[in-house]
Amino acid sequence: MRVHQLALTAFGPFATRIDVDLDEVGRDGLFLLWGPTGAGKTTLLDAVVFALYGTVPGARGEEKRLRSDHAADDVRTEVELELTLGGERLRVTRRPEQQRPKRRGEGWTTEQARLILQRLSGEGWEPVSTRIDEGSEYLRTRLGLSAEQFCQVVLLPQGDFARFLRAEPEDRGRLLRTLFDVGRFARVEDWLVGERTAARERLDRIRARTGTLVSLVAQAADVTVPEEFAPELVGAAPGSPVTAWVRRIRAVASDGAARAQTAADAAGEHARAQEAALADARAEEECHARRDRARAELSRLEVAAPRLQPVRAALDAARRAEPVRDVLEAAGRAALEAERATDALGSARAAWAEVAAGREADATLARALRDEAAALGALLPEVERARRLEHELAAGERSVEELGERCLEAERAMAAWPARLQEQQGAVDAAAHATARLPGLGAAVTHRRTALEAARATVSLEAALTAERAAADAAREAWLDARERWNDLRTQRLDGMAAELAAGLVDGSACPVCGAAEHPSPAQPGGPLVTRDDEDAARVAAERAEARWTAARETCTTTERELAARRAQAGPEHVAAQEAELADLVAEQEAVQVLADGLGAARAVLDRSRVEKEAGSAALAADREELGRREAGLAAVRSALADVTTQLVTARGDDADLPARIDRLTAEAQTCEALVEAAAVDGRARLAEESALAVARARVEAAGFPDLDAAARALLPPGRADDLARQVEEHDRALAVVTGVLAEPQLAELAARPDLEALGAACRAATADREAAVSALEHARRRVARLDELAGELTAAEVELDEQRALTEQVTSLADLATGRGANRLKMRLQSFVLAARLEQVSEVASRRLQDMSGGRYTFLHSDAQGRHGARGGLGLEVLDEYTGTRRPTKTLSGGESFMASLALALGLADVVTAESGGVQIDSLFVDEGFGTLDPQALDAVMDVLDELRRGGRTVGLISHVEELRTRIASRLEVVPGRSGSRLAG
Repeated sequence: MRVHQLALTAFGPFATRIDVDLDEVGRDGLFLLWGPTGAGKTTLLDAVVFALYGTVPGARGEEKRLRSDHAADDVRTEVELELTLGGERLRVTRRPEQQRPKRRGEGWTTEQARLILQRLSGEGWEPVSTRIDEGSEYLRTRLGLSAEQFCQVVLLPQGDFARFLRAEPEDRGRLLRTLFDVGRFARVEDWLVGERTAARERLDRIRARTGTLVSLVAQAADVTVPEEFAPELVGAAPGSPVTAWVRRIRAVASDGAARAQTAADAAGEHARAQEAALADARAEEECHARRDRARAELSRLEVAAPRLQPVRAALDAARRAEPVRDVLEAAGRAALEAERATDALGSARAAWAEVAAGREADATLARALRDEAAALGALLPEVERARRLEHELAAGERSVEELGERCLEAERAMAAWPARLQEQQGAVDAAAHATARLPGLGAAVTHRRTALEAARATVSLEAALTAERAAADAAREAWLDARERWNDLRTQRLDGMAAELAAGLVDGSACPVCGAAEHPSPAQPGGPLVTRDDEDAARVAAERAEARWTAARETCTTTERELAARRAQAGPEHVAAQEAELADLVAEQEAVQVLADGLGAARAVLDRSRVEKEAGSAALAADREELGRREAGLAAVRSALADVTTQLVTARGDDADLPARIDRLTAEAQTCEALVEAAAVDGRARLAEESALAVARARVEAAGFPDLDAAARALLPPGRADDLARQVEEHDRALAVVTGVLAEPQLAELAARPDLEALGAACRAATADREAAVSALEHARRRVARLDELAGELTAAEVELDEQRALTEQVTSLADLATGRGANRLKMRLQSFVLAARLEQVSEVASRRLQDMSGGRYTFLHSDAQGRHGARGGLGLEVLDEYTGTRRPTKTLSGGESFMASLALALGLADVVTAESGGVQIDSLFVDEGFGTLDPQALDAVMDVLDELRRGGRTVGLISHVEELRTRIASRLEVVPGRSGSRLAG
């Protein structure tokens, strides 16, 4: 992975777009990103992480404040990154979710996050994805690193590794978990813990089931469970005497079942004998009841026989009349048809009489009426044509009227155009004149404004000059006083010089004046003693006072020169007069500017008006031509309408219109045809009636009836004859059955009635005894079967309990071992063991660089010792000091040593993470801060290690504010902060 180009806009402290060509700045393989604290150096690295992962590292990502506070509202926050990844040149453009002004109206709207991923091909940049989830997955699979791993492998944040260096094992483990995937080992731990819990729960369930089975055995055998077989004690330890106890209970139950079987057999034999006697008595009682019922039925049938005689006579007559039912019904239908035909003929004659007008109805007249109606129907399209012509005439008249009004309106509008064009030309001329005056007015306003500013400055400069002159006079007086005091002190010191020298004499030491070693009468000061320090202090005070007076005098001189220049610019006029004149000029300039601004619009209006006039003139000519065409067409429509109207008036005659005349002729033809048809139908119906009556009379006489009415009365409704025949048949059949029953031999000779109540009571008592015996037998059998079933289940439960106890002990031992308990003497969890192996790899790789940077003094050592207060071990880290041969905690390293150790640890961890991620090639590397703690020799060693990193084409970027690095690294980027945001220097 190599980063080529980076561009960020409105991101962090950068208000506008900045572009960083990392290929250019990193052409030597090593470059410096330099700038003061807070300038935004780390923001460039945040932009790289944001482009690839959509987030920024550390606490800065928690605030989600990516947009620059210095950026303008219309500038969007965006990061664009070009990099080579997996052999592809990619361009990643990412925007966060942000607020922007609404395009319409006031207020703000939320703009959603965006990601654009492109690939460089022979034809240029081609799109790969515009979806955030799809593009992020594309980058993640090719990077092979999570965001946390990328920040630790590529960015190397020194502060984090300094904390990692000194951290406790648990804290160190949290960072390692973000870099190394130990999730599968954590899942193994969780799985083993879950299996341990599940195994214990299964063991408890089996124990509970075993105790329940023991209770069920006691309940089935109706005995008390011994105290040693209580549910909470069953299965608590291997081995149990439950089986022997169950075997004894089963033997007792089997003996009871055998005794119950003997009692049940005896009770069953006695009950069967009583049931047989009761059955014989009931059969005899049934014979007595049958004979009584037969005698009662015979009496009823003999009483009902006389009532059936009229039914038998009516049934005989109906049977003779049934063969002539068809001719009777045919005669009746013929009579009804003849009657209806007569009524219809009368109605038809009445209807024709209303329209006959003296004409005789026949088929010829009907055909004549039909022909006339058909001839008039051929003229119906002319009616529709006349209606259409009327509509066309009305529409044409309205159209001609509207077009004429439009022509008049257009003529009036054309008459007003000259005045409008002249007015608009005047507006254009006024705007052009104002445009010509603007330069002169602008120069006058500028000159007047400059003079006014000079006049105002003159007033303030005069007041300042007065204060500066007073300050200069005061400074000169102070300088004179200080110089006078210095001279006085110098004179006093010269006067007391002998006493000053005498104060420094020591017996045995030579006098600096005479050289004598004895000093019998040293001089004494005649007044206050002034020392060299007093004189020097007075001299310094005089020099400082002189410097202040010189500075004040130069300030006055500068102010005087500026005041003279301002007076020359201001002129002789007063400030108030200049302000009034400037206000007049500005107002005039604004008014002229307004006129000049309208020049383009006035010319556009004039051009538009000319075009509109030409268009109106052309439209008026076209409307006049169209008006002539429409008036000619309207005259043709009027002529055609007059011809059609004359033809239709002649055809309709005295009727309201042609359709009404056609309807009247059609109705008269239908009425005439109906009368002719009704007369024919009436004749045919009379002939049919006479023929049907003759046939019916002959058939009725042959059936033995005197006339048609007698035969009709003998007929019965459908189904009535069957009902009557069924009544007679049922009576005769019942009589035969009763007679047969009374003739049966077993009913002819019967003994006295048996005592069923006494026999039933004896049978019920025997049955109750049998049921009680059978119930006792069934209960004994169920008890034996239940005990057999429970004994089998209990045996299986004991076997399962022993197997589950062994499995639970095995799973518990494994789970305790994986979670740092039990036989695990280091108290190290499985995932900590894996992390410890990774830390050991890191320490081995980091030791080589630490030895180079420390001159061979320090080597990392991995420690699996337990922490303080028995804390779990495995993630300890120490250093071996080759100078003393002792192992030292990493917390004892000095600041510079800690930086070198942290850098070595970060580089080693980056190598291990890269190797574990599939050997992803990292060609761009950034080291953030920490160099300020190194002395020159240590810095040389660190730079040698960094030089090794850039071998093989790798680019290393150092992020620091240390001044010495600017002299060591020629290729660099400098970030410059400012009140309006940071920028790149140069």
